[in-house]
Amino acid sequence: MDKLLEKILESNLLLMITLGLLALVAVMLVLLFIQYQIDRAKGKHAKFLWFEVNATQPPPSESISPPQPNITGKNVNTGTNNGQIGDQYTGLKQREFTQSDAEYLKQEIEKFSVRYADKINRSHITIGFPGCKETTNLAKQVAGVLKQLGYNNLQTMTLQTWGVIGKKIGVSNAPDNTIMVEIYPPDNVE
Repeated sequence: MDKLLEKILESNLLLMITLGLLALVAVMLVLLFIQYQIDRAKGKHAKFLWFEVNATQPPPSESISPPQPNITGKNVNTGTNNGQIGDQYTGLKQREFTQSDAEYLKQEIEKFSVRYADKINRSHITIGFPGCKETTNLAKQVAGVLKQLGYNNLQTMTLQTWGVIGKKIGVSNAPDNTIMVEIYPPDNVE
C-alpha cells in the first residue's frame, strides 16, 4: 500500500486522476445529501444511498369492486334484443310530424326567406338533426313534407342541438347560408 501511495505521489498524472476521482465522489455525496434533504422537506419518500427515510407501508388494499355502469342517457335503448337486426325501441316515444307542424314549418320558411332575402343561398334546404333514431325518423317525415311543398333539393347534416320544450322544429341558416330546418331532440323523456 505504501508503494502504491509513493507511485501516486511521484507521478503527476496518477495524482490528478486520484484527486479527480475523490472530488467526483465528494460531489456525488453532497448532491445525494441535498436531494435527500429536499425530498424530506417535501414529505416525499426520501432515499439516501441505501437508507430509506419516511418509508411508510402502503395501507392494506381493500377489495374494490369494479364500477357498475350507470346509464342515464335519453336515447339509450334498454330493451331486449330478440335477434332482429336493429333495435326494438322501447324507451322513447316517436314524435310524429302533423299537418299543423307542416303549416308552422311553411310559415317559418316564408318568414325567414323574407327577413333574410339578401343573405341566404337558395340552392337547397338543409335539414339538421342530432342523428338519434327518433330524430332521424322525424327528419324523414319532414323531408317528405318539404318535397310536397316543392323543395326537391334537400341536404341533411348532423347537428348538435339542445331540446326546446314544446318545439319539434325551428328554421335558421345553415353554415353554407342556406335555409336550415333544425329538428330538436325530444323533450318527452322522463
